[in-house]
Amino acid sequence: MKKIDFCEVLSDIDENYIKEAHAPRVKKRPGWVRWGAAAACLAALAVAVGSVLPTWFNRPGALLPGHPDDVILNDPSNDAPPADSKLHISMEDIVFNEISEFADAGRRWYDPDLYDEVTWDKDEIMDYYGKDLTPAYISEGLTPAPGNETAVVITDKRGKIAEDTVWLGFYHAYYKDGSPKLTEEIAAVKGFSIIVSKIGLLNDCIYLLPENEAKTSDIDGTAVTFGYRSMPYGPYAPDTHEPSGHYDMYVAEFERDGIEYQLVAEQLEKEEFVKIVSSVIYGEEATVDK
Repeated sequence: MKKIDFCEVLSDIDENYIKEAHAPRVKKRPGWVRWGAAAACLAALAVAVGSVLPTWFNRPGALLPGHPDDVILNDPSNDAPPADSKLHISMEDIVFNEISEFADAGRRWYDPDLYDEVTWDKDEIMDYYGKDLTPAYISEGLTPAPGNETAVVITDKRGKIAEDTVWLGFYHAYYKDGSPKLTEEIAAVKGFSIIVSKIGLLNDCIYLLPENEAKTSDIDGTAVTFGYRSMPYGPYAPDTHEPSGHYDMYVAEFERDGIEYQLVAEQLEKEEFVKIVSSVIYGEEATVDK
């Protein structure tokens, strides 16, 4: 094409096309960009509402939307710490009677032609007494005696129980035969025993006061007779027969749920013994306040 022809062609182009060609180009955004921006705005709004509303409704005395005015969502009184649920025993309420003598009647003799010895295991003991006789609290350093899992009872030839005494021991150490071991400092056992019976206990305490004047202590509605005696221990002086010293022995006797109990503690603190007795009665550990 000649130069003059080219100029003529350019002169014939519509001026609107020329303006449009010089105008800045704007890229058209795809639809997903617009919707993505809207979603981001909604997410930001949700975060803001989620952080503000809980604080608003959890303020003291706030009402839950749609509830009547007397329904409070957050009551300030509920913020108080829970009360101490532990049971408390005050030593001021416990009375110890002085024991003049502790009588151990031992085991009766039964004619084998008329009676049989029957060994119960732990499950049979629980079935008969309706509970686990192990106290809920045992002083630190004491362990169950090897024979605690069984008991020997006496029945007649028809199977009727004549003696149902069960003995449990919890002491600091044991000899090979399972009997409680004496401590090195004091020639006496350290720990406690529990003797129970539905028929009647053979052991008995003789108090200085007449039996009807011995004072009892109330623990959860159970009248407990506590006793105390200062026990001598050897070796004894060959000339004067004076003991090397004395240690504390405590006794507790009571009946609960048709079962007679006798607990005997040796070389234990008075408060520890009351704590053990209380755990037998309550079925859980109690705090003893001095």
